[in-house]
Amino acid sequence: MSDTGASTAAGAGDARILTVPDELDAVEAVVAIANDHLAIPDVDARTGAIPSVTLLHDQAAGLLELRGDPIAAPRVRIDRAAVPDDAWTLDVTDPLVPVWRAALGGCELAWTLAGPPGHAGAVLQLTATARSAVQVELGITGVWLEPSLHVFSARPIHGPHRARLDRWTDALTAEVSTGLPVAALAIRAADGAWPELTAPDAGPATAPPDGADGAPLPITYHHQRTAELAAGETADLTVLLGAARERDGAALACIGLARTGAPALLEATRRWQDAHRGPTLADPDLQAVRDRNRLFCLGFAAGRTIDTDERVLVTSRSPRYYVSGAHWSRDTLRWAFPAVLAVDPPLAAEWLRAAFRRYARNPGIHALYLDGTVLYPGFELDEAAAFPLALDAYVEVTGDTELMTEPAVRDGLAAVDATVADARDAATGLYATELLSTDDPAPLPFVTYSNALTVAAFRARARLHRREQPAADDDAANAADRAADELWEAMRTRCVVDGPDGPMFAGATDGAGAHIRFDEPPGSLELLAHLDVVDRDDPVFHATVAWIHGADNPFGPPDGRYPTPICEHAHHPWVLAVGNALLRGDDRWLRWLPQLPLDGGLACETFDVNTGEPRTGLGFATCAGWLAHAIDVAVDRGGDRDGDRDGDRAADRPGGRA
Repeated sequence: MSDTGASTAAGAGDARILTVPDELDAVEAVVAIANDHLAIPDVDARTGAIPSVTLLHDQAAGLLELRGDPIAAPRVRIDRAAVPDDAWTLDVTDPLVPVWRAALGGCELAWTLAGPPGHAGAVLQLTATARSAVQVELGITGVWLEPSLHVFSARPIHGPHRARLDRWTDALTAEVSTGLPVAALAIRAADGAWPELTAPDAGPATAPPDGADGAPLPITYHHQRTAELAAGETADLTVLLGAARERDGAALACIGLARTGAPALLEATRRWQDAHRGPTLADPDLQAVRDRNRLFCLGFAAGRTIDTDERVLVTSRSPRYYVSGAHWSRDTLRWAFPAVLAVDPPLAAEWLRAAFRRYARNPGIHALYLDGTVLYPGFELDEAAAFPLALDAYVEVTGDTELMTEPAVRDGLAAVDATVADARDAATGLYATELLSTDDPAPLPFVTYSNALTVAAFRARARLHRREQPAADDDAANAADRAADELWEAMRTRCVVDGPDGPMFAGATDGAGAHIRFDEPPGSLELLAHLDVVDRDDPVFHATVAWIHGADNPFGPPDGRYPTPICEHAHHPWVLAVGNALLRGDDRWLRWLPQLPLDGGLACETFDVNTGEPRTGLGFATCAGWLAHAIDVAVDRGGDRDGDRDGDRAADRPGGRA
């Protein structure tokens, strides 16, 4: 067989066109919180200032960002002396209710944020507890600027956008408008006290009369409370953020929050958080990594649109991710979905309904808009295979076969089946893909990992057919099993090549003798045993893994403290590869993960091999789910549950079954 170079495009004379991420320099640490309707993606980890809020928008088919300078920040004076920004220390014991603390001037301060479930809004609370008699001025201030729309890139939304202080609800609103309202944000003090306002070039602003249009953005507001405290006394200033499709709804979202009350909202957020962490681990540092990444995935890989209240699935609700605000079926259903299914099967069912209703009408397409229409064309087998694999996992865990009978699911599966069938090459028995799992063009048409994933998808389809009610469809199930067996035989015949450690799987082939040896973290041959496509003791699999991690692989792990295989798309270690290693049985990462800075402890696309600092892809929410899932699998294999071990570390024991 000939070894074809990686620059050859499958079936085309043109050079391969790659869309690769920019590399990052120094990255400021942030904290991210979200609920179904509102996300706060980039809170300054040093000061607690909130630069922006994002909302998913169905009609715009993207992510709306309302930025401020900042949107909100704490401002405190103790006995008339300002508390400096560097006085605050972040506590993320509760990832969805982060707290910044400061202790100085005879006073203990706390700045607490939360996005309570079931509300289109957030709670911002500033608290002072006196250790001795003090005067405290508690302030929350912000400057609301112009909004923007993100799909991949950002572009301004041209107005008029106007701010208004509403007498009926006592809320300050900022409405994004392009003639008709698009979305709105409101802020209200919990006690209804009005803020001080400043409009551009106008000095201090009086409240616009009820019914007036208000003032154009930007606008500055300042909420303040002054208190004389004796030792042991406490004062707080709480404001509520609300969001909706227009200003009245945003203001009334604040009223709903106020009627529930900040204590109940904070407690509800903590209860939801604790119910979605996952089982307790013996290693609290590893558990913190897993919990933060799972919760970030739950909050930022999906949400509800502010204008239609529809569930949508996205790579990330954070504009820090370079392709935020769009949908990849593979990212959602392969990488993120297992982390959701593990802690919230009803929510997993919601994800599946959204996936089949919105996105299965274009199965296998590289990237889609929020509404399921084509954004970035190009066929990927892994995007199509993700649908039956996720549905099969859900039915296996829950036993719920009713979901399979819903029209959108049945129609979606039929569309996936037809799309995959069209990819079959009769001459070879292999299935062609235009794009790799990096979303870059395939160097040859038959990619081994994509075909292995298709084998797993056929077997999932067979199981789904046999579980259908009221009776199993044996003919369809047997046909899916035959398709899996025939494809696997074709792979064994055409995708196995000579390697330095014996026969191994090629990365791709043309089916007629040409092949290329390569691997990539987003779609790695390391996962074949985890997919139950090969046995873990298969010598071809072992030789393949040895090549991936060996010196003969030009994209093998670079020298450094935290090495993983790399690839043409990004030449740094991948967080996805960390997950792959854990799923294969490399438990060293259970020990290393708590040491990795990553993106403030959250998954990024790639990181520096020596420092663990981010290099590409901040705010990568679906990858965070993959990492949490891989930790769960590795811990289950190693018995690292609380009380399940006698002092030994799974991270120090190689091997085992994922």
